Amino acid sequence: MDRIRLTGLRAFGHHGVFDHERTDGQEFLVDLEVPGDLSTAGRGDALADTVDYGVLAEEAVAVITGEPFDLIESVAEGIARRCLAHCAQITVTVHKPQAPIPHAFADVSVTVTRSRGASSAGSRPAGTGEAQAGTESGGDAARQRPARAVLALGANLGEPLTALRTAVAALERHPHITVTAASHVYRTAPVGGVEQPDFLNAAVLVDTALTPLELLGVAQGIEVAAHRTRDVRWGPRTLDIDLIRYAAPGAELDDPAQQMRLALPRLDLPHPRAAERAFVLAPWEEIAPGARVEVAGAAVGLAEAIARAADAGGVERTADTLGPAVPEPPTSPAPQPAPGSEEAR
Repeated sequence: MDRIRLTGLRAFGHHGVFDHERTDGQEFLVDLEVPGDLSTAGRGDALADTVDYGVLAEEAVAVITGEPFDLIESVAEGIARRCLAHCAQITVTVHKPQAPIPHAFADVSVTVTRSRGASSAGSRPAGTGEAQAGTESGGDAARQRPARAVLALGANLGEPLTALRTAVAALERHPHITVTAASHVYRTAPVGGVEQPDFLNAAVLVDTALTPLELLGVAQGIEVAAHRTRDVRWGPRTLDIDLIRYAAPGAELDDPAQQMRLALPRLDLPHPRAAERAFVLAPWEEIAPGARVEVAGAAVGLAEAIARAADAGGVERTADTLGPAVPEPPTSPAPQPAPGSEEAR
């Protein structure tokens, strides 16, 4: 079949789930392909007998430079929808070469094919929906109920408190993450022997439709936005977000026996040192006091694990918070003196 192809169309937009993507923007590239019979246009040499690729380019640029979307899947869908006013079928590829991925890569792209009158539900971009969920979570059915996870955050360079708050806001903005609890901020002495400023640490609980690796990727993208580098192990950093524990849909997050266990090149679950670090355990215990961890082969409460941790003496809770307030434990009302007693006078 004959085809019209337009490749490498460039435009600047503000699409993405992270605050810096919405604020700073980045360049996107678009490829368009329109199938059809071009014989009449070839014989008659008349623009009216073909699809004007200049018009398609204008439609695509209007979407890229227009109202921001969280996902490039939505960008591709919007371009296809507008272009179908000028052609019967189109394939749209949106490239995001500056995507916030903390590894060397050449490109990220999404491709959709749409036709007039056809439902877009039947054509799903590669890498989303069932294909993405099935890598670890067991397909679409698993995504209908959220998984739950514990994330630990830390920073000691630049403006650490701002970095922590910005990170939590970025997590909350993601369409497949809901922050359900956030701890106070804790001032902690650094561990590992590297001379550096004290850290600010915190913890959050999240509900998510993401797999562990997807959630890790989001966390690392937020780190990249905060200019995180990995030059020195246990060294100073602008932002650190660790995935501590992950419970699949239906599993109990507080129970270490029900947590997901992974040993992958990029991710170990549960976090291999979390149960030994008071700077992780103390914020976590604040928002999940019933949680337990495995210490020396036994499940113990977080308070006991904190007491055993070598760095327990270097952790101090501050008055600063990151998000939803954690209610204080209820206190019993003071006993009231009986009417007529000496105390009542």
